Amino acid sequence: MDKAIVLVVEDDHALLVALKDILETAGFQVSTATHGEAALESFCRERPALILSDIAMPGMDGIELYEAVRSQPGGKETPFVFLTARGTREDVFAGRSLGADDYITKPISSHELLTTVRSRLRRSNEIMVEQLKIAYKSSLLALAQAIELRDHYTHKHVIRLNAYSHAMGKELAWVEPRLEALEYGAILHDIGKLDVPKVILTKKDPLTKKDWDEMRKHPEYGVHMIETIEYLAPALPIVLYHHEAWDGSGYPEGLRGEEIPEEARLLAVVDSFDAMTSDRPYRSAIGASRAYEEIKSRAGAQFDPKMVEVFIHCWEQGRIQKIMNELRDDPKDKLEIIQAKQLR
Repeated sequence: MDKAIVLVVEDDHALLVALKDILETAGFQVSTATHGEAALESFCRERPALILSDIAMPGMDGIELYEAVRSQPGGKETPFVFLTARGTREDVFAGRSLGADDYITKPISSHELLTTVRSRLRRSNEIMVEQLKIAYKSSLLALAQAIELRDHYTHKHVIRLNAYSHAMGKELAWVEPRLEALEYGAILHDIGKLDVPKVILTKKDPLTKKDWDEMRKHPEYGVHMIETIEYLAPALPIVLYHHEAWDGSGYPEGLRGEEIPEEARLLAVVDSFDAMTSDRPYRSAIGASRAYEEIKSRAGAQFDPKMVEVFIHCWEQGRIQKIMNELRDDPKDKLEIIQAKQLR
């Protein structure tokens, strides 16, 4: 953060030099301008991480500079802090009404200056990280939906799975970043199917032993695809172990009981529920109540009894049914799949 470029705009030369010295001593890179026009050119050229600007300046004043910066690419995301010797209501209202990030009244102490700059840069970085996460999740969701079309799922499978798993995670009082890892795991759990031959994924006849052997490799294929992406590291155990069974009969490693990561045990329950209540090439969906009974009957065998209890509690509260109804498949979904197949 302390290597960020700060653009200081001030027509008082002595104050400009003083502000520059304080910021550089604190480790910031500093660019300076004495009027709005020069500051706007500097912004477009250097793309500073934050702008400190006087309001009352000859020519383009601070308010006009703020509006000009906000109209530039990236300008809306750049923190803008006003400096003024006139701590009047008019200045405060003008700056705040435009959406300025902060306001410092002269005379300025070095402590107030550095505290404000660091806090605004920190908040700006947090917003940027959140925006990147949203972009990443959107990209991952698009990838997951492409996988589902290839596997003849509807595009809502992964969305439902994410919603079911989030509901159960909240019921377990899990918090971030655990819920985020669970979300990534739900989105990417079947990414390894990209490496499974399409003829196996779309086969309407029962799979042969050879087919099943290949299908059961998809968790490992998935891990190989994403293991070099650092921010997805917490999701790797979920992707790898979501087909393990409580009694050790699952795959790929035959883990049993608490050897299986909790998040993977949770996902196994809701993935099976959604699979049972969705059409597949080789069978039709079963009703939600019957699927619910199936989940209960497999507690202690396929599923962790604790996770089944949580699922039952969510069911009794109506949360599972609510998600299922809100994200149910409809004719449009099936049309999208048909169109996608025709384009391939």
